[in-house]
Amino acid sequence: MSLNGLHHKLAARPDRQMRFLALDGTLVTKTFADIHADVERTVSELRACGIGAGDKVGILGPNSYAWVVADLALLALECVSVALPAERGERVDAARLCETYDLSALLFSAPPAAGTELPPETAVLDGNPLRLTKREETGKAHPPLPEEVFSLAFSSGTSGTKKGLLMSRKGVENTIVTSGRAWRIREDDNILIVMPFSNFQQRYLLYTAIWYGCDATVVAPERMFQKLREFEPTIILGPPSFFELVHNRVQSADDREKLPYHLAAALHALAPDRLTRGIRSRLGRKWMSMYGSRVRLMLTGSAPVPPRTVKLFQQLGAPLYEVYGSTEIGWIAFNLPGRHRIGSAGRPVDGIEVAVAEDGEVVVTTAARQALGYVFEGVESQEAVFRPDGRIATGDLGRFEADGFLRLIGRKKNVIITRSGVKINPEELEADIEKNCPIARAIVVSPGEEGLLTCVVWLDDTESADAAEEVEAHLARVNQQRAASHRITDVVFRPAAELTAESGLLTRNLKVDRNAVVRTILADSKQVGK
Repeated sequence: MSLNGLHHKLAARPDRQMRFLALDGTLVTKTFADIHADVERTVSELRACGIGAGDKVGILGPNSYAWVVADLALLALECVSVALPAERGERVDAARLCETYDLSALLFSAPPAAGTELPPETAVLDGNPLRLTKREETGKAHPPLPEEVFSLAFSSGTSGTKKGLLMSRKGVENTIVTSGRAWRIREDDNILIVMPFSNFQQRYLLYTAIWYGCDATVVAPERMFQKLREFEPTIILGPPSFFELVHNRVQSADDREKLPYHLAAALHALAPDRLTRGIRSRLGRKWMSMYGSRVRLMLTGSAPVPPRTVKLFQQLGAPLYEVYGSTEIGWIAFNLPGRHRIGSAGRPVDGIEVAVAEDGEVVVTTAARQALGYVFEGVESQEAVFRPDGRIATGDLGRFEADGFLRLIGRKKNVIITRSGVKINPEELEADIEKNCPIARAIVVSPGEEGLLTCVVWLDDTESADAAEEVEAHLARVNQQRAASHRITDVVFRPAAELTAESGLLTRNLKVDRNAVVRTILADSKQVGK
């Protein structure tokens, strides 16, 4: 079975289902049989419009049932889907998008913003029969795509700038199979999908659910914690913010409320294995019940994960593990039940070779990489990432521990180089602060030409003088032990509530945007003070 025949697997598991909960609270539930029928209908409608194998067809808009049906139909037609990222409510120039990406057609998963002009090569997936006029691709601006490419995805890439990726059919199929084996996916599983489908990882999770014949639940991020108890997912994959909420609630509880946690932590220290897991799970039910009662695997990555969060979950008997991968490569390393280490990215997955270069960068060799290279955006970094010798540079700094676990220590692009040539890894400084102080997040940057370090600290409670004093006292202590170049000279306290994608401080993958922090928070030097 290949990706292009994925929709046939829907017919083989007719009773499995997908649920879609939109931002406005609308819930759509479809069986695999329903989806298969709608995909077949959409294939016929696209064919009638002249759409066929090799055509590039864009999909734009929020996650929805219509998005999934269109994507599966394009797979069946052997088209090249182009998953275009867009901000909610943003007016788009559809004609320009079609020209820029040389699209044969552009499909909107929801009605576009008011005032958006829809040229004849576009259509809105509103349940009515598709009607559009195929645009003839010019092919002038870009060379033909490799035959193995089935989709174009967009990502922040390994260098932090926008990338257009050539997604490999063989590589994605390998990622699906790797996940199924490592996670031991069963027919009674229910995979949770929260982030936008334009983020390729979310699409691959949906493909995985269909491939293995299990349920999938697609929820708008803003609605996630309102419905998880009802939806009962079994596998949850998401950024650290999905799980830090529990850590914050436990830490803010009073002594009486926190007693079950202290008991679970004591049991975990005495016997951190299956012997006490059931008891610890019952003790942690008050906090973990927000995820439902069936979760058997929680996986987090895509951004630095505070070890304290993973430790708290495991103390409470919850199966939270760190994983590591990229859109370019697929999965690189896993922590899994029975084989995990808090603070590490896990051990390399089967079928790839992971090494650490002399400068500390993690480089990977694999015969089934998920992306074949860059197109449209990011082509200038093609050779730096997809190296001529076959290795792929991740942009991450790491080191191997004696027992084979890979520990990530930062991003190569974030390293601060002083005037005297001293290299400072800010993420090591941030990890120290987050480990030892009661804060939500910390970011260390060097915003001025003088090379001094400023730390921006986000607090859950900005009215708490104790938390700010604790941070300042910790910085004073560690600064005495560091070389002058590594000392933090200024600290800025901010409310954790501002860390959202809407504020511009988080990327669409929910990573802190360091440039945005410098640009918006530290632009006024009067705000900086210790």
